[in-house]
Amino acid sequence: MKVKDSERYKCNCCRNRRAMSILVALIVVSTLIMLASVGLKISSDEAEITNYDLYAMQAQLSAESGLMHAAAALGGDSSFASTVYGTMEVSFDSAAEATATDPEDPEFDERRFAFYEAQITLNRSNETGRILSTGRYMGVSRKLSAEIEKISPLKLKKAVVSYE
Repeated sequence: MKVKDSERYKCNCCRNRRAMSILVALIVVSTLIMLASVGLKISSDEAEITNYDLYAMQAQLSAESGLMHAAAALGGDSSFASTVYGTMEVSFDSAAEATATDPEDPEFDERRFAFYEAQITLNRSNETGRILSTGRYMGVSRKLSAEIEKISPLKLKKAVVSYE
């Protein structure tokens, strides 16, 4: 039996169409996979940025606490010109359950604590000075600086973020 050329052409044409359909389907699927990957990466980056913002906010609050601690120390003793240090406990559900407070303890959760250091410098000649407070939390630090208008009674200018 002889196969006609038109039947042979139809058969080849069907194969070519199927091959093109498979190729188009692979291109569409690979494009969708790439778009999904990009979406997941963007989502992951956004979560990381949100965490950094939360850590920065906690560091800022810690620096403010250091500033207030230094102002209280200076208000109690107008000759106090030193550095004050402090630790703040940060409370949230998963960290509140942990009880270890020693950084060497394997159960220690560093998310539980923020730290501050506030340095007081005084200029006795004109009764002024400055408080520079640094707050740290989860590797993020923020600095606040407040000018002392008058030592006794203590009068501070509004604190500003310091980029020193």
